[in-house]
Amino acid sequence: MPKETFEENGWRRMIYAHKVRMISVDIFGAFDCPDAGQMKPNRPRSITPVQSLSLLNSPFLNRQSTFFAERIRREAGEDKDEQINRAFTIAFARQASPAERNRLVALAEDHGLEQVCRVLFNSSEFAFLQ
Repeated sequence: MPKETFEENGWRRMIYAHKVRMISVDIFGAFDCPDAGQMKPNRPRSITPVQSLSLLNSPFLNRQSTFFAERIRREAGEDKDEQINRAFTIAFARQASPAERNRLVALAEDHGLEQVCRVLFNSSEFAFLQ
């Protein structure tokens, strides 16, 4: 049965999740999850718009964005510039450029810090190791 709630007692790496072979989970389909009934030592890489949309609209990711925003507020206070700098330090191990900071401060003012965190989680810089 696919996981629908994400309570603290279930926060574990996906490697520990139970996968029922004949039940498909929608989020895995977006990421080309191999058929659990067949052995496959290697899997091809893929990037599709469906993956980005799934992450952007995922209840799990939205909840993690809220947790991240709460942490940023605790550590950086209410100053938007400081919040953006702290978020970038945690997410990317660097400071935001002036252009990035200006855009994300505007986003935070219009739609809240949680949306900034969603943007950071959905960025290529966060998703892919260089």
